[in-house]
Amino acid sequence: MSHGKLVTGLGGTVAGSITQIGANISMPAGNDWLIHKIWGLGAMDTAVASEALAGHMIIDSVGGDINPDPAPGKYPLICNASQASASYGLVKTPLNIYDVGWVASGKAELALKFVNDAGNATAPLIALGIIFGINRPETKPIIFSDNVSATLTANTEATIGQIQVSERASKITGICAIATKDGAITADEGMLATIRLDSADVQVQPAQFPCGNAFTACDGTPAGGSALAQPMFIPVDIDVPKGAKIDCFGTLVNAVTAGVDVQVFLAYE
Repeated sequence: MSHGKLVTGLGGTVAGSITQIGANISMPAGNDWLIHKIWGLGAMDTAVASEALAGHMIIDSVGGDINPDPAPGKYPLICNASQASASYGLVKTPLNIYDVGWVASGKAELALKFVNDAGNATAPLIALGIIFGINRPETKPIIFSDNVSATLTANTEATIGQIQVSERASKITGICAIATKDGAITADEGMLATIRLDSADVQVQPAQFPCGNAFTACDGTPAGGSALAQPMFIPVDIDVPKGAKIDCFGTLVNAVTAGVDVQVFLAYE
């Protein structure tokens, strides 16, 4: 069974600063867990010319057993290059996701941190997370896929919708979440969303996962449009009973004036 945990918050502003994002992540009790992916998303929340958002994320073992110890545990976290003007259009920032391999005991504690290489005038929006399970899931062909979507504006969790898998289903094999800017663009509003799955039919928690992109802010009078990347399914291995109903939720790191459309796709077989 695949699971995911994440933290969100603001990064530092000083070049080279190390900022822990959120609280420590505690691994679920009762098993040793294979952490097989680490990921990060970032976005600038203020339009500033000639400022890049780039750095790296750190995973730090702070309690319990993790084998091997991931130190130095540094992984790239690129977001966007400098812009010639604050009125440049919204810039899509990519999901940074990497295959890893650590075994963590139940109740082990991890800290996820962001290092801002260049420094920024205002603190960036950052989300960091891990994906783990008993085994590493295989990348499989998409046999069935379904989706739900909703437009989010608040920085509190909101319902996106419910997906009921087919009566032929036995396993969720992939998760794809997409954030798309909707409506008018408001000055100095970065956009970064994450998702969570739950179900009354099967134990899927903890099940927190990233969207495939975020957006760095512009000044509200943008010139040019933003590009989008090809959607990507994250391989998972989640056993489900036939016809199970999976509830999908989304959370923005910061509230926005006009909405962010968040879609969740579940691939299953």
